[in-house]
Amino acid sequence: MISTVSTRISAVVLGLAALATLAACGGSGSSRPAGTVPADVDVTVRAKDGLVWDAKSYAATAHDGTVIVYGVNDSGLAHNLHIVDKDGKDVAAGIDLAGSGSSDTLTLTVTPGEYQIICKIPGHSGTMHATLTVK
Repeated sequence: MISTVSTRISAVVLGLAALATLAACGGSGSSRPAGTVPADVDVTVRAKDGLVWDAKSYAATAHDGTVIVYGVNDSGLAHNLHIVDKDGKDVAAGIDLAGSGSSDTLTLTVTPGEYQIICKIPGHSGTMHATLTVK
């Protein structure tokens, strides 16, 4: 009887530890449910299976020089999202889209013009590039 209770308690403790580990490892970069687009974003960019973004080009209007990009990983692979200028330099810190369902926002302070959206993971940038036109 004591052995059975001890075994059950051990199983519960192990189960809770596993859940805590999973919660710490993944999920969205934000606290919102996956797929819920924040109201204040100017453009949403989704990573798709096949090492591609969901579009080849995006457009956004800067508000006081600011553009908010919402990145979502709909792919089974890890990705990151960087916005680079014509010289290939990041215009803001990129965001990690660690796994399927992960998401985060990226706030840019930019002037009107064309930028590139890329994933900098080796082997991804060849197909994961798109144009962001800011008005």
